[in-house]
Amino acid sequence: MRENFIGWLNSYQFHGIKPGLKRIKELLKKLRNPHKYISTIHIAGTNGKGSTSAILSEILYQHGLKVGLYTSPHLFRLNERFKINGKEIEDEELNDYLKYLKNIIKDFPVTYFEITTALAFLYFFEKKVDIAVIECGLGGRLDATNVIKPEVSVITDIGWDHTKYLGNTLEKIASEKAGIIKKETPCVLGNVEKNLVSIFQEKANRLNAPLFVLGKDFFIEANENSKWNYKGKYEFADLEPSFKGLYQGNNIACALKALELLEEKNFLKISEEKLRKALKKVKIPGRYEFLKIKDKTILIDTAHNLSGIVALKSSLIKDNFKDFLLIIGVTNEDGEKPFINMLETLLPLAREIYVCKFPSPRRLVTLKDWKRELSKINLNFDKIKLIKDYKKAIEMALKSNFSKILITGSIYLIGNCFKILKNE
Repeated sequence: MRENFIGWLNSYQFHGIKPGLKRIKELLKKLRNPHKYISTIHIAGTNGKGSTSAILSEILYQHGLKVGLYTSPHLFRLNERFKINGKEIEDEELNDYLKYLKNIIKDFPVTYFEITTALAFLYFFEKKVDIAVIECGLGGRLDATNVIKPEVSVITDIGWDHTKYLGNTLEKIASEKAGIIKKETPCVLGNVEKNLVSIFQEKANRLNAPLFVLGKDFFIEANENSKWNYKGKYEFADLEPSFKGLYQGNNIACALKALELLEEKNFLKISEEKLRKALKKVKIPGRYEFLKIKDKTILIDTAHNLSGIVALKSSLIKDNFKDFLLIIGVTNEDGEKPFINMLETLLPLAREIYVCKFPSPRRLVTLKDWKRELSKINLNFDKIKLIKDYKKAIEMALKSNFSKILITGSIYLIGNCFKILKNE
């Protein structure tokens, strides 16, 4: 029986979040700096970075490149974080890399995310990828991924999340994300409030980095056929992705602008046919995803912060998805998340709400927290039930009279709910 090293990695899960680049640089040095020998694209943003990463990597793959994709956190299993050409790393190979890293790290103080980041760089280097799409973990400036010199940097959007680590104003958060802009490296800026653009522009000017801003240098709009029209260096009309959600327009636009910049660097020649094929093939689990179970329509979305919930609400209104049963659960690592505002945002559209507990490596908003904060505001409590176990919440939902169910909040809740629903 081979020893399984995932348990060793998981023992680091409760070491918490420790921003800073000193440890990751030391660790990568022990591995002979594999990140310095791969071409990369770096993607940050409060929301949308995972979707943008998935879209861009699929388009590059359809153009014949060998593409690495590193994302976090995972929905079902660790392997999802490390993909080449859309395929997850095999169990045995993942275990071998963890074993190797354990021997290198010994008692050197690192975090869970630093280990997975080092593993990704080593894996992509050894597999000789043409390019790797690297999703930021948290923030930008002090994120463990911010040791690369990418071909293109992408910042999808700026919203409220992780304020304890990134700052308690949008300006401070923007400035942390702007930390991924590198000298003379083009940067794509997505859906960012106009008053924040200058923060990125100043940083880009200082580093002589060309900045391309959505709504100024490239554009996207949903047309009347519910498809997307893009205009940048090229124009593509009636783009029809496999995934839904009004908020995905921003992510498609950021991916396409990054693609145009990669073409200018001779990584590929853009083929409209391959691009359209890629958009139809992209799978983004847990992002505005519909499941049909018996007589019920279940919508699943990992809107895990207030900006995400606000974006989700726009899509719900556009699609006339209302009078549903809402199942929600939230993590609150830094104790600063406005979870009550998240609930209040969806309240007008929901007929009943189950707030529930679920397993998570991050700190939960407990039922006690919900109860305390709910008691402070004037809400219709008949509508809201506090449920100790997410499994019970799903069981009740499937037995209820509701034909529409929305499950949203933490990615850890979504992953756990998916496991049950897939069996149904």
